[in-house]
Amino acid sequence: MSGSPPEGLHDAIEASQDGNERLERSVLVGWVVVAEWAGVDGTRTLTRMSGTPGGAIPPEWQTRGYLHEALFGRWNSES
Repeated sequence: MSGSPPEGLHDAIEASQDGNERLERSVLVGWVVVAEWAGVDGTRTLTRMSGTPGGAIPPEWQTRGYLHEALFGRWNSES
């Protein structure tokens, strides 16, 4: 991964489309990652990070839209 953490995540997500014919000529324009962390004291924390090409952070409405669509939108099990 290269550059800042958001850029590195962008590159990794973009590379993950390899082999998916539906995304063959597509360009990644934005993403959201949700991660769970466990502290040494047993506390658990959820974090989220979002990004766009070049490491820019999308506006809050866009990130919320991605999360809403991921939870409530129709899932395509073929992708």
